[in-house]
Amino acid sequence: MRLLGDFGNSQILDAAIEYDFFTLIHRGFRGYEEIAREAKTDPRATRLVLDSLIALALAEKRQEQYFLSPISEAFLVRGKPSYMGDFRHVALSLWDGMAHLKETLKSGKPLSRMDTEVPLEVWEKIVVGIIPIAQPVAQALYDLLKIGVEKKSLRVLDIAGGSSIFGMTILQRDPSAQVTQLDWPNVNAVAKKLNRERGLEGKIRFIDGEFRSAAIDENYYDLVLTSNFCRFESPQGNQELFHKAHRALRNGGLFVVNDFLPNEERTGPTFPLRFSVYTLTHTPEGECWTLSQYTAWLKEAGFSSIQTHSDIPNTMPGTTLIVAGKK
Repeated sequence: MRLLGDFGNSQILDAAIEYDFFTLIHRGFRGYEEIAREAKTDPRATRLVLDSLIALALAEKRQEQYFLSPISEAFLVRGKPSYMGDFRHVALSLWDGMAHLKETLKSGKPLSRMDTEVPLEVWEKIVVGIIPIAQPVAQALYDLLKIGVEKKSLRVLDIAGGSSIFGMTILQRDPSAQVTQLDWPNVNAVAKKLNRERGLEGKIRFIDGEFRSAAIDENYYDLVLTSNFCRFESPQGNQELFHKAHRALRNGGLFVVNDFLPNEERTGPTFPLRFSVYTLTHTPEGECWTLSQYTAWLKEAGFSSIQTHSDIPNTMPGTTLIVAGKK
C-alpha cells in the first residue's frame, strides 16, 4: 500500500514546493490562512496540504501554527545553498513515460521522450534539478585529479554539460582552465544564466549542438567529460561518443564518464536498477550500463588505462566515475 501511495506523496511535495509553503513558513508565516494569503491558494485546501506534510515528516504543528521539520529547513527553503526543491523536476519529468509502463512492456518502445538526439524543453529543468547530486561528484573528481593543485590550465570539453556545474566547479578550482561546453542551445541558455549568477559570465565557451553533428577540435583537449548522459544513449551511441572523445583528446589526456552503474549481476545498487526502468519508458535503447560494458566500449575506442571511483558521498547510490586515459 505504501508503494502504491507514493505517487500521491510526490504530488503533495511538488505542490508544497510550487507554492513555496516551506519558504513561507521559514519566513515566519505560521497559520494556514496567512500562508494561503501569501501563496495565493485556497485556505481550506492549504490547510489540508499543510496537515499532510506533517504525515510526511516535513512539517510540525503546535497550537495551530506550522513549523518546518529539520529536513525541510535544511533542503526545502528556497534561496538556501542546500536547497534541493528543484530536484522535483527530475522526478516529475519521469511520470509521463512511467504512466505508460504497461504499454512499453508490450511494445518495448517508450511513449515519452527524454533521449538525446533532439533539443527537448524538459532538459532545461532537469539540468538544474540534478545540480545537488552532480556538484559533489564534480568536487570529488577534481580532488581525485588534483585540479588546481598539480594540474592547471587544462583544456576541458564537457559533452552534454547541462547546467555547466562541472565547468563552473573546475573554474572555481583553477581560474586558468579553458572550459568548453557542448549542449543544445536551450540548455546552454540555462547554463549561461547560472554562470552569470555565480560571477562566471564569459568564462565558459559554449557550442550549441550535440556530439554526433557538432564540430569538435581533435587532439586538443586535456580532459573530456560526460556526466549523467550515457544512460540515455544506446550502445551504438555510446560507442560513437567514446570514439569522438578519444579523437578530441591530446595524448595523455583523460576521458571521464559519470553515471549510475549497477553491478554485473544487476542485483544492486537499488537506484540504478530502478532508473533503468525510467530510461526504458523514455528512451529507445537507454539503460544504466555495467562497468564491463563501459570497459568494452572504451577499449574499442582506443583508451588504455581505465579506473573507477565510487562510494562518492552526498550523491545517489551507484554513482561512479570512470576515468580512461589516452596514450
